[in-house]
Amino acid sequence: MGFDLDKKNTMQKIIRCDKSKKGFIDKEILDLVNFINSLNDYYTTSSCSGRILLLKQSESNKKHETTWIFSSHKFIKYEDLKKSLDDLPEELVFFRMEAPILHICCRTTEDAVRLLKSANSAGFRRAGIISLSKKITVEIFSTERIDVPVSCKKRLIVTKEYFEFLIKIANQKLKNSRKRIKRFKLLLEQYCH
Repeated sequence: MGFDLDKKNTMQKIIRCDKSKKGFIDKEILDLVNFINSLNDYYTTSSCSGRILLLKQSESNKKHETTWIFSSHKFIKYEDLKKSLDDLPEELVFFRMEAPILHICCRTTEDAVRLLKSANSAGFRRAGIISLSKKITVEIFSTERIDVPVSCKKRLIVTKEYFEFLIKIANQKLKNSRKRIKRFKLLLEQYCH
């Protein structure tokens, strides 16, 4: 009964108040999240479809102290970033591409193993059980990532051409991520129904 109550409470919280910076689930991963949440033995606690960011790094390097200057879950062009580059901070600014990530609670360890097999078959190479105590939680993410300093002391330290090169690679990695998300959903449909 504990799993079902936890799932019900988590789903109600997500409907009432999504705690992400955006406040809603990314459109690009919504079908997968909804499908997982429709299954009796799973529910998601967090998700991201992958994104491209400009962020100001805090001196402490702590995640909650990082400031987003620009964020997009969609493919971008240099022009999309240009306005964000007009007023650069003193601190280091990084161009980052992050891979999709999901946290999923599972009813049993067998359910977690089934989920992990599907994730690995879909190409999510970094997937594992991260909690076995009160809840069995699986983290699924992939290896796509770019993390490059692009500004320091209020000025760009890379050329426009290099920036465009980074954007091209980031968009390709995001495209690969989208394919992986679709493949994961198809595999889950086969294994879980």
